[in-house]
Amino acid sequence: MKFSGNYVIQYLSFVLLLGSVAFYVGWSIAYGDWNDIGLYSVSVILILFGILGIVLSHYRIKEEESQVS
Repeated sequence: MKFSGNYVIQYLSFVLLLGSVAFYVGWSIAYGDWNDIGLYSVSVILILFGILGIVLSHYRIKEEESQVS
């Protein structure tokens, strides 16, 4: 397994995904408001970027591995 920048992107996307969930839960507990549209807008964007980063870097890793073989 060759280490490339795609593994870093995949890791950072996973951290972004977990961080956005922690942000949503932490903010909601701190302020007692689970139905805030601003909270939704920030959390959804971060979650989508996290998921897209994981998926795209996964495909790029598989593409690199198939070219090496």
